[in-house]
Amino acid sequence: MSAAKDAESVIAVLDNEIAHLSSVYFTYERLYRGDSDTRKLLSDSDSAFFSDLYIIYLNYISVAVSRLLDPEKTGTKSNLTIFTLISILKAKGYPEADALNQRLKDIKTRAYNFTDPRNQLVSHLDLDVNCIDPRKKSIPSFIKSEFEEFYRDTGKLMNDIRAVLGMPPNMYEWGIVGHGCGRKLIYRLKTASDHIASKNIEQADAGNRAKPGP
Repeated sequence: MSAAKDAESVIAVLDNEIAHLSSVYFTYERLYRGDSDTRKLLSDSDSAFFSDLYIIYLNYISVAVSRLLDPEKTGTKSNLTIFTLISILKAKGYPEADALNQRLKDIKTRAYNFTDPRNQLVSHLDLDVNCIDPRKKSIPSFIKSEFEEFYRDTGKLMNDIRAVLGMPPNMYEWGIVGHGCGRKLIYRLKTASDHIASKNIEQADAGNRAKPGP
């Protein structure tokens, strides 16, 4: 199989992973980084559930970013990552491979707020992390601009790899969404909240009417 065909099969998988990551992130952002009314709605609906879901989203995003930035191999196991894609170009003698590899290393260095917590997360119940110093317990804590930087720079890198292979660019910057961005959930919660509020008003009015006059 040619280098282009090898690389294209890897790119197809990576593109799907990047699109799914974008979808999950924008759903998370709408739910937890939206306006104060949305946050209050989540808290009033089920604060414990949505607090747990918040951590799940953080962990998922952290792991998804880190997987894309994993090395070509972990021990003897090969990984399907962007580093692997670039290694295919290098093995086939593409002169751009070294510069692309360095750019990816720089992206990974800047993405430490995703990769460091992920490394702790997958270390199971590490004694030092969980008992010796509880403050080190890993809960990802990244900000919107950090994700946007990672997503933008990764998209540019992937499109430059596509250009090297003579492939058309992909619209990574569109932020393809497949989760509905949380709109349905927020709408249903708001509808339920309004319904309950109206019922409470009706019951209060009925109670007032039932009270004997002075």
